[in-house]
Amino acid sequence: MAQTSKATVAGVLDIIAGISGLVGGIPLLVLALVGSGILGTLPDPEVRRLAILPMALFLPLALLCFVSGVLAIAGGIAAFNRRRWGLAVAGSIAAVFGFFPVGIAAVVFTILAESEFQQTNRAEAL
Repeated sequence: MAQTSKATVAGVLDIIAGISGLVGGIPLLVLALVGSGILGTLPDPEVRRLAILPMALFLPLALLCFVSGVLAIAGGIAAFNRRRWGLAVAGSIAAVFGFFPVGIAAVVFTILAESEFQQTNRAEAL
């Protein structure tokens, strides 16, 4: 089977969604740090106890964005090179968290390009 552009498109979409996820995690991290800092400096002791709340809410979301962004970029590189189909699928699934519509398209293109990954892997084994 001849190589098509499906894997290349999937890789580009993964990388775009991964970068969006990384960029989207920055405001969440800022909200966690600044929100906790502001609440911690208020004079009321009742409010100061709530200073952990922004950290507990936004820090895990920022971490999810950063991890899924890195995984999506790694999967995009694997799809672009047509190597490691499992990593490419995991990256495209992680891309859904970074940028939903682009991530869905990346999943579809990665699954459609599975035969190109197998063909490349078989040729390398010989």
